[in-house]
Amino acid sequence: MRCPKQIEDFTYYHKKPNTICKGFLYTTSIFVDIDNPDKKRLIRVYLPSDYEFDNPKKRFPVMYMMDGKNLFDDYTSYVGEWHCDETIEKRIKNNKKSFIIVGIDSAKKDMDRMQEMTPKSTHLLYHKKEVELGYAETLANFIIFNLKPRIDSIFYTLSDKSNTAIGGSSMGGLFSFYLGMKFKENIGFSLCFSPAFMVYQNKFFKHKLSKYHFNNEEYGRFYFYVGGQEFEHRFVDLTFYTYRYLFCEGFKHNQVKLVFDSSLKHHESSWSKYYEDGVSYWLDDDYEY
Repeated sequence: MRCPKQIEDFTYYHKKPNTICKGFLYTTSIFVDIDNPDKKRLIRVYLPSDYEFDNPKKRFPVMYMMDGKNLFDDYTSYVGEWHCDETIEKRIKNNKKSFIIVGIDSAKKDMDRMQEMTPKSTHLLYHKKEVELGYAETLANFIIFNLKPRIDSIFYTLSDKSNTAIGGSSMGGLFSFYLGMKFKENIGFSLCFSPAFMVYQNKFFKHKLSKYHFNNEEYGRFYFYVGGQEFEHRFVDLTFYTYRYLFCEGFKHNQVKLVFDSSLKHHESSWSKYYEDGVSYWLDDDYEY
């Protein structure tokens, strides 16, 4: 079937040049009521090539991902893309389950991005000034209570917990962990690549985490990745700490996984390398632990 040019207020992305794969990318602008200057955000929805516009009975899992401009197209990213679309199309070719990705563009300025993805009551020494962070709850509420219902009403999605995922890298990795913990009733899988737990002071982070005791059966699954060439060692230290702590609290191998690659740096090319494995951990029943 020929691809429609528009689905409600989502516009079919057909800019040239682009590096979009066989599926269909749609975009729309959405207002986010958040306390920073970038309130209008572009939302990018990638529909896999086996999405059938005239078949509402065929439905798909959904992964919500941060920093949407870096996911699909080299021409919209200033650092290179994750190749998420290529990963999905490779899965289709290999007769594996495909899924929809909803990419959420982040704030343009680094400080605004850090503020909106960090939980409250956090202070960071930024350019020799102490900055208070903490808009993550607002952004999380927007995704769960505004964006997700809208996506579920427009596209052919599987909206239950096990078929709903959140993913991101760096600050987006921190935010994905936060969202998976806070909205355990809604999020079944969190992809946390190079999570920036280091925005907390080490002792503060460890003390904060250790205050909580979890019933692991209530939570979804977590996939952590961190590289040996991150620009701060605290990425490695605190990712391993979080992984071990979850295990101490009863999480099992089919609930939490950590991948460490000593050769890789803090970059989209690194996250792209392990994206396929993270997706398999989420969706594939035959995944080898």
